[in-house]
Amino acid sequence: MTGGDFLILLTAIIICSVIYAVSIGANDAANSFADWIGAKIGKPVYGMFLCGGFALLGAFLEGGKVSKTIGSGIIDSSHLTMTVAMIGIAGAILWMIVATYFGMPISTTHSVVGGVAGLGLAMGVSLKWIVLKKIVICWIFTPTAAFIIAFSAYSLLIKFLAELKIHSEFEKISKALLTLTSCWVAYTWGANDVGNSVALVIGSKALPAKTACVIGGAGIFIGAVLFGWKVSQTVGFSITRITPVMGICADISTALVIHFFTRLSIPVSTTHALVGAVFGVGFSQGRKFVNFKIGRDIATAWIVTPVVSGAISFCLYYAVKQWGRF
Repeated sequence: MTGGDFLILLTAIIICSVIYAVSIGANDAANSFADWIGAKIGKPVYGMFLCGGFALLGAFLEGGKVSKTIGSGIIDSSHLTMTVAMIGIAGAILWMIVATYFGMPISTTHSVVGGVAGLGLAMGVSLKWIVLKKIVICWIFTPTAAFIIAFSAYSLLIKFLAELKIHSEFEKISKALLTLTSCWVAYTWGANDVGNSVALVIGSKALPAKTACVIGGAGIFIGAVLFGWKVSQTVGFSITRITPVMGICADISTALVIHFFTRLSIPVSTTHALVGAVFGVGFSQGRKFVNFKIGRDIATAWIVTPVVSGAISFCLYYAVKQWGRF
């Protein structure tokens, strides 16, 4: 590869990473501030600025923790050339754009993991099935744990407030508390999910880890501020009616689950956790308070995402290979 080809390829992979980061910000802003918006604490634009800012902070401070698992845990990093990394990101981007257009909160983690697996199959290299199995198990555990924690926390909190007869007093400070918990979720989102946009870049050694995380975090911020409102509506308004107290319980549940897995360097879906938590607080009031149709639609998108993203990356790899870029 000549110096000119290298520069072109480096520019292309940076552009792809930024586009993917923007799409993550647009689709996944719902993860942290959907409850805040659903509870009508303030204008959505303010929520998106807070969301993007704390996600950027999380990306900068802890964004590299899960990048290694994605960048070298699914296939050996020796196979991750810059061209291959760009193809993987492009496959994830295409599916994310479609999902965001239709307002569905899919998982960027599913998208990038599916894309990497598709690349591995296209190249004929061995996938690390033990790691993939662990990731899939965690995908199942994440919404389940968030549901249980949120359901239990909200039920106990309401009972506690009723016994002490301080529900009205708690409501007065609940909006401020919900703002704080939403910022916490945004931070954990940045710490765990932002690596999705830069893991392949880091794995291919195209950019230093810190530089890649800053670029990814900036893209996340832009996507959240400019385009994050649509998907936030789906989670904040469509699944169940959100009150500030419900939002606090859902946020704490989400942040606890995501931060736990971030500490273990396991890439999980913040979308999974948040939607599971919202269902948990809604279900604690009874089945009639939960929109199960929306839940089925979201679950279908989650299942389809890794398959579609993997198939796109698989096809893109062969298309580029035919052009003689390997």
